[in-house]
Order: sequence, then structure tokens, then C-alpha cells
Amino acid sequence: MPSALTGEAVAALRVVANRFGGADAARKRALLRQASVTASTDADTLLAYHDVLLFLLAYPESAAMRALAARELARVAGLAHAFDASGPARARAKLRGSGVAWSPITIAFSYPIARWVLARYPDCGEIDSFGDRGELLAEWLRHALPPAEFALVDAGEGDPESLIDAGVEGWRGSRLRWLAAQLERLPCDDALREALFDSLQLFLELRPRDTTLSRTFARGLATSIYFHRTPLMRGADVERLLANPLPCSPRLTRRECARLVDAGRATLAMLGRETDPITHADEARTRHVGLGRGVTIALYSARPARRNPLDSHVGYVLFKNAVPIGYGGGWPFLGRCKIGINIFEPFRGGESAFLMASVLRVYAQWFAVERFIVEPYQFGAGNREGLESGAFWFYYRLGFRPVDPALRALAGAEFARMGAERGYRPPLQVLRRFTRSDIERVVAPGVPPACDPAELSEAVTAWIATRFAGQRERAVAFAERLVVAALGRERVARWTDAERAALRAQAPVLAQIVGLDRWSPREKSRLAALIRAKAGDEYRYFKLMAGFVRLRDALNEVATRRNPGAIPERFG
Repeated sequence: MPSALTGEAVAALRVVANRFGGADAARKRALLRQASVTASTDADTLLAYHDVLLFLLAYPESAAMRALAARELARVAGLAHAFDASGPARARAKLRGSGVAWSPITIAFSYPIARWVLARYPDCGEIDSFGDRGELLAEWLRHALPPAEFALVDAGEGDPESLIDAGVEGWRGSRLRWLAAQLERLPCDDALREALFDSLQLFLELRPRDTTLSRTFARGLATSIYFHRTPLMRGADVERLLANPLPCSPRLTRRECARLVDAGRATLAMLGRETDPITHADEARTRHVGLGRGVTIALYSARPARRNPLDSHVGYVLFKNAVPIGYGGGWPFLGRCKIGINIFEPFRGGESAFLMASVLRVYAQWFAVERFIVEPYQFGAGNREGLESGAFWFYYRLGFRPVDPALRALAGAEFARMGAERGYRPPLQVLRRFTRSDIERVVAPGVPPACDPAELSEAVTAWIATRFAGQRERAVAFAERLVVAALGRERVARWTDAERAALRAQAPVLAQIVGLDRWSPREKSRLAALIRAKAGDEYRYFKLMAGFVRLRDALNEVATRRNPGAIPERFG
């Protein structure tokens, strides 16, 4: 009988996993080989070992070690399968929600994710239970089922479980597929279907089995493997990276785009998370960029109907040697960009500074960002883990500084003290003070910050209240007519429905630009192309926005105008 894998052995392997060369490499090989001939009877140890193996796969020292880590991951999946099939209740509970192969996770996923699971992993998703609002199922099923089945609906009113059980009689497929089929029968659009699905407070159980839905086997696109034969980079020269042009991004095939979207959705689903640009991804707009050292980034843009009218939430997943290691998103607009990053727990202790600097490099160059902003949650506001980990100093070392001048001075003093006094660490109450302000990294010094999209949104609300007595339909119709007249009716006449929808969404802001009708033909042409790009290629949208000084100045004026009702009638 093989000996049992111990927590101490896994901990020892984790200690040397991010050390490379010499004695550390030899010890790492020895520990991994020893672990490979052990059995595991403890779920906690199995989970810890699984995550160390993922790290070794992402940060391999040699081809042989990487191959052994891959084989061990497959073996761990088999052990997890055995636990799930006949293991003790405590072990099954430990594995549940971990994202490991064969381990189920239960959470209230959105309808697009449920529909995606049915399409890509048809045997992996099922209804688990309903929340307090599950009784609404009977209400909307009345509009989906044949009218003659009123008795079925009446009998199941207030009891969604029995209603589903009765409805699936004779149905060949899962309860989830039956529910989705009825939802698709409703005479409404997808947005309403999503709202109806959400209203049920429905919990789904995903069972990833040994598919790429699991954290164990989710992968990005195959790339050349980067082997670490020297110590990891513990810092990053952000200025040098930002100035280094990105390599050309190869055109992806439809299959490659779909694979990246699948990898993004699966990775987040197994962690119980979703983000709009990944959940509602426009597959054709998915991009993939190589960043060096085995790191690649997939960028995700939402479908036009799910995009913000002004800025955009462009999501991303980071891959290291094709293993998903982190995710986040940016909200670029007029040279400013709110940004966030989340390195998955198994990969902390890797090259986090290089990863974040690489994300900044991508967004700065793809979206002409002049100023990055990190909001307080990322470094501790309502996030004790971020506070205790000292995440503020992670960003500080990358050049981020508090926007508030007093906190900027305090941070400088505390950072200097850390350098001067060995072992000094600012107390939590000091770190908590920093969460009263955003922090920013200025890429283009001397360029004043542009307005925030929220300020433009507030200006629209004030404009509608002041000029139109709160009558929103009248205000939007007026704004659209004014902008169309300014751009030229002949120019807009042949636009698609999606492009007209983008115009309608932006019109209440653009209509407040004084003198829009007096812009030069070239400026109007650029603005028209920008609006159309919002309904198509968002990457082109940001290229057209970059350096558009007339638009930037005009929107800044709209955002800071004190009296929206004072705009002359012909200008909105």
C-alpha cells in the first residue's frame, strides 16, 4: 500500500514551488516525485496539492517537471472523482465549491451562463433549488405552456419544485434544459428572459466532471512554454514596460475566440463569479495578446446590447503557460481608466508585479490611457483581506498614489519609514485611512484628467429634470433629432439598427454640447464613426476617441456645467 500524502509534504512542496535553480530545483523534483507515489485520504490535503500542481504547471522549471505536474493533476482528478462517488460526507463537503474536477458547485448563475452550460457542457448543469421568489415560476409559465395545461400550473402554484417535476414528465433531458426550453417559448426578448430567470432566485449545480469546465483542466490557447530556470521577477519596471510596444496580436479563428470565451466563463464559474464582458462576450471581438515570460491576456468585449453607452467594461483573463491565473477589467474613457486585478490564490507568490504592469501596458496601448485609477475596494475598503495583505503597497510600488493630497503625503512618509526602519509595517488603521481615496497612476504627466462617465450621467439627469420636467421619452427623442441634424441626416440614414441604438444611447449627452452643429465636417465624421464603432468594434471606438480633443473638451464642459437649463434651444 502506498503511504498517505501528508499536509506537511504538500506544504514543503509549496514553499519551494516558486524557487528556481540549484538546490531548490532538486528539492522540488524530489518532493514532487515522492508525492506522486502516495495516496490521499484527506480532502484538505488533496485540495492543497491540486493548487500546488496548478502553480507548477503555470511556473514550470523544466519540461519533465511540467509533464509530471500534468500527470499528477489528472491523478488528483481521479481521486476527487472517488471522493465524490463514495467518499465520506465531510470530504465531499470540503471538495464542493472548490472548482476541482468532479466537484460540484452550487450558486445562482445568470441565464446566459446557464444557457452556455447547456450548450457547451450539456451533462454538467442541473437545477439545485429555488429561492424565496421561486413561486414566480407559475406566473410566467402560464405564458409559456399551452393554455390547456392550466391545471398543471394551478397545481404547482407556490411550489416550484413540484411544478418542475410535473412539467418534465416524459421529457428527455435535464430539468434545467426543460426550464430553458419553456423560457425560450416566451414572447419576449433576451433581456426580459434574463430578468425572469433572475427573479426565480434559482440555484444551479454545476458538476464539471473531468472537463475544461473545472479549474483542474480549464486552459487558454496553446503557446510556447516558458520555463523558469532563474529566480522569479519580484518587481517590475513599469515605465519601461509601458513604453515597450506590444507585439502584433494575431487574428484569431472563430474556434480560438470561442475557446477563450469558454475558458473565461469556466474559470469564473468554478469560482462562483461572473463579469459582464465575459458572461455577455462578443466572441468575434475577443483578443489575445502575448506579454512575455509565458504570460498572455485575453480581452473580452460585451455584445453591443450589453455595453455601457459611454465608457466600456473591457474584461480580461490572464494566462501563464495557458493556465488561467487571474482576471479583472478596465473601464477606459477619454484617457482615464479604472482598473482592477485579482490573482487567483494558488498563483499568489508568483510574478504579480509583472502581471499587473503588463495589464497596464495592454490597456495603456490599446485604449490610449493617460491615467489609471484603482478604487478603494481593491486595497481594503470593505475588503479585510485586501487590507491585511497590504495590497495598497503593491499598487504603491507600481507607481499608484492617493488622489487626496493629504493621504498622498501620508503614504510617502509611511513608505519612507518602511525603508528606513527594518521590520516596520504601517498599522491597519493607517492602511484603512488610505481607503478614503482612489489611487491613480499617471501615464501622461501634464494632461489634466478627463471627466468621469458618472458625471456625464448626472448631467443628463439634471438636463432632463430642468429642460423636460422629467419627461424622459421626450428628452431622448429631442436629443436624437438634434444630434442627427448636427451630424447630417443623410449620414445617419443608412445606419444599422444597432448603430441607431448606440446613437440613441449617447444622444442625451451629445445634445448638450453647445455648438455641435458648428463642428467641422472632419470632426462630425469622426464623431459619427465613433458612435457607429460603439455598436460594432469597441477597440476601434477607443482608437477614434484617442486624441479627439474637441470631443474631450466638450464633454468636460458638459460634466461641469452648473445650469443645464441655460443651454440655448437650438443646442439642446
